Amino acid sequence: MTTGTVAVAGVGLAGCATDTHADTVRDESSNTAPVALATQIGSRAALGGSIAAAAVSSHGTGAALGTSIGLEAPPLAGKAQVGLRVTNPDLHVAANQPVEVGFSLFNEATHEPLADQLVKVQVKLPTGWATFKHLQTNAQGYASYTARVLTTTNVTAIFDGTDALQSAHSANDATLTVQTPSAAQVAGAAAAGIGAIAAIPSVNVNVPLPASGLGAKAVYLASLQAGKPYVYGADGPSSFDCSGLVQYVYKQLGKTLPRTTDAQFAATTRVSMYNKQPGDLIFLGTPGNIYHVGIYAGDGMMWVAPHTGSVVKLQAIYTTSYYVGRV
Repeated sequence: MTTGTVAVAGVGLAGCATDTHADTVRDESSNTAPVALATQIGSRAALGGSIAAAAVSSHGTGAALGTSIGLEAPPLAGKAQVGLRVTNPDLHVAANQPVEVGFSLFNEATHEPLADQLVKVQVKLPTGWATFKHLQTNAQGYASYTARVLTTTNVTAIFDGTDALQSAHSANDATLTVQTPSAAQVAGAAAAGIGAIAAIPSVNVNVPLPASGLGAKAVYLASLQAGKPYVYGADGPSSFDCSGLVQYVYKQLGKTLPRTTDAQFAATTRVSMYNKQPGDLIFLGTPGNIYHVGIYAGDGMMWVAPHTGSVVKLQAIYTTSYYVGRV
């Protein structure tokens, strides 16, 4: 869903490259666990304060205990309650249009901004919520990143808290709604002799792309990997081999494919080469000995990670002997 990796899908689908410190995918219920836990038991400081207060109020026993061990144990203040929210929750954008998504972190009691704090950004994937970026708040308690999404996407934020601050989950989510190009825009692109995908910034190809559908999204996500090097056995996000590229692209769309070309051939539905559609897989070789695979992009072209020394690129289907598989 992004010019980086969706992840991500999936993360990729969130609009930014994968953070090397990102957490593993978590379901929605687990995201709020730190907040619930903090609410139930409070901070260690607060707990210590409660114990001390209870001891002092029990007929002076606490004071005697403090004297006997040479320490004073005054009640300690609890953690401050924290507010976290998305500053622009409802956004309407074109596919791959850059847009700033912002977050505000503040002290709920005083409304003062919380500077220099770490905020984790999460995207909602088919498998649940996943952290894909870490942001640092500025002096105004504000942090943001530039998102580029392919489909309508939900983003939220998490603050893990500190010794003095409670953890927090954003009170609202950001919904990035992708608007479908108008018929006039599509017609204009066709009149100019370019494909719909060529009108999207940073994608430099002249290949027709349907407005929606799983295959169209696969073609788009494959195009975002253009220029990344071929490395045997690599499955992304910085390098790929042929089957690694296919597996990576469809994983971002919630589809699980095997890792090798033969296994991918077996896992897809056979389609006549005369009925192939964008997003279908082009297999070269024979059943049991498939040696290459690409993602059909339309107009006789496919996205591939070709061989050592090359990069992910758009190239013509260079043979009339191939099989087509549909995910």
